[in-house]
Amino acid sequence: MLALQGIKVLDLTHALAGPFCTYQLQLLGAEVIKVERPGTGDDFRDFARPEGWDVGPSFIAVNGGKRSITVDLKQPRGVEIVRRLALTSDVVVENQRPRSLARMGLDWESLRRVNPRLVYCSVSGFGQTGALRDWLAYDHTIQAMSGMMWNGGDDIPTQGRGFSVDCFAGYVAYSSILASLLRRERSGEGQYLDVAMLDASMVLMAVGIVRQFVSGDQLSAIQAVVHERPTVAPYRTADRWLFLSGNFQNHFEALCRVLDAPELLADPRFRDVRSRNAHSAELKEELAARFAQRSAAVLERELMEAGCPAAVVRTTAEAVQLPHLQERQLLQPAEVPGAQTPVSLINAGFVADKDGPHLSGPVPELGQDTEAILKELGYTQTQISDLRVDGVI
Repeated sequence: MLALQGIKVLDLTHALAGPFCTYQLQLLGAEVIKVERPGTGDDFRDFARPEGWDVGPSFIAVNGGKRSITVDLKQPRGVEIVRRLALTSDVVVENQRPRSLARMGLDWESLRRVNPRLVYCSVSGFGQTGALRDWLAYDHTIQAMSGMMWNGGDDIPTQGRGFSVDCFAGYVAYSSILASLLRRERSGEGQYLDVAMLDASMVLMAVGIVRQFVSGDQLSAIQAVVHERPTVAPYRTADRWLFLSGNFQNHFEALCRVLDAPELLADPRFRDVRSRNAHSAELKEELAARFAQRSAAVLERELMEAGCPAAVVRTTAEAVQLPHLQERQLLQPAEVPGAQTPVSLINAGFVADKDGPHLSGPVPELGQDTEAILKELGYTQTQISDLRVDGVI
């Protein structure tokens, strides 16, 4: 039995952070009903859609296994459909503009009066309270605001890849929902959860933020380490880049063995971490000359086996081909509307000894489950036909 089997989730989300959250819930067995606009659906169905594809990659990545119903929330009968869905749901997740659902009576305060066991999670850029709550937010603007992009001085800001803030905010929402469901098991009552992308980005920056409080260093933890530590840095090898992560003395000793460089280990300038940091430029020059003579793949294997962390800087295409990921079933094939072959989606990121997370179905076509869901709510075929004619669904 999957952990969330029997849990019903009403998904009022769009774009990325909210759908990422509900996708994680689906991987644990929850039934996720995604509400979309008639005709167009979630904006990300068409976002960056390659020619020849029916849906874009961002939508595919976070919507597998869900059921899709189309409902026009600008019409009272559409609002009533969603209200009826909420009454039979365990969880509601939404990432609409703050207060927009209150005008329809679909907010937490309205729904908890009729469904007191409901867990209701709002995901937004800045949260439901505070001076910034009405500002628009996207992944890169939150990265800029949180300090994640700053490279020091006048260096060009660098945007992180992979929509890291969107995905992590979705993961924060997902974990908060799991905690709230556990609380409900003990207390019998539902709960309201307020998740903000800016808050989540600061959680990602936690080590760098504490470093700044302690030392006044304005760089993030990772950036500061790369600036000052010659054994935690990228190096160009004979064929490509390798990132070295030799944080501690035993790592440096292993590095010197692999490079056949006992003279570096014996050099008083490099005898410990503080000395190496103080002579960073000199050691980087010594290491760069040696790395340039070796293959990155060979160095990766030899350093890892010797006990010094290092990794080839791979492309995404190379990373997903790692046999290790296949062994751990991280990649889950999913049927995609209009695609001739399945597309691999990413699993939950952990392995369980039994009843582990997995994809339960295809990426849904827009509105493919509308009629079935309405019948489950008690609508007759005549009523469904009328709703379709009137553009409600």
